[in-house]
Amino acid sequence: MTLIQPRQMLADTVYEAIEQRLVNHDLEPGAKLNISTLAQELDVSPTPVREALARLEADGLVVKRPNAGYAAAPLMGSKDFDELFEMRLLLEPAAAGRAAARVGEDDLRALTDTLAEMRKVQGGAGSRETLRLFVHQDALFHDIIANSGGNTLMADTLRRFRAHTHLYRLYFREGITDATCREHERVLDALREADADAAAATMRTHLRRAQQRLLPTVIGTGPDDADSRA
Repeated sequence: MTLIQPRQMLADTVYEAIEQRLVNHDLEPGAKLNISTLAQELDVSPTPVREALARLEADGLVVKRPNAGYAAAPLMGSKDFDELFEMRLLLEPAAAGRAAARVGEDDLRALTDTLAEMRKVQGGAGSRETLRLFVHQDALFHDIIANSGGNTLMADTLRRFRAHTHLYRLYFREGITDATCREHERVLDALREADADAAAATMRTHLRRAQQRLLPTVIGTGPDDADSRA
């Protein structure tokens, strides 16, 4: 007998499925989103798709156009990108510091496993599918740390911020994955030592370097192109 999913569980599942398609660029920036088509592909009714798109609009990952329905949001220009990292730099080092005092053995093992998975795929960074796997593990690493900090609102806010950042990560250049893994290792070492100051500092350094690594992919992509930095 088929079990009927609770409505909220179904809505969350549809939301996560569409969000992943956006982040993976299966739904390209600017692409029109057809509710009926998405419902058919996900084997659900249109209602949870509409609910998911409304949530994704609030997250800034889709836009609703007058008399034209929903579309995938365009990539941010450099100004919005800088503001996004400004917010991450305010919150994420604090989350890492909180996690250093609270992280348990299970989470440390999960972080170790996630970093190991990132290293497995880093050598094939030129492949789009490999980059998807790397991006997924990267997001998981940051999510575990934010959740370990014990502040649910902070963790949820950071997850939404990272969804925007990951829109650019499929344009990783050679060598970026190696640097990311080394920086994650330093963050993990600080968490193992339960050193809140070191965890915050290494996370801050990682984010600043990630911002600089991703910036070349941002220039020229958004509405503020004319004001973008060289």
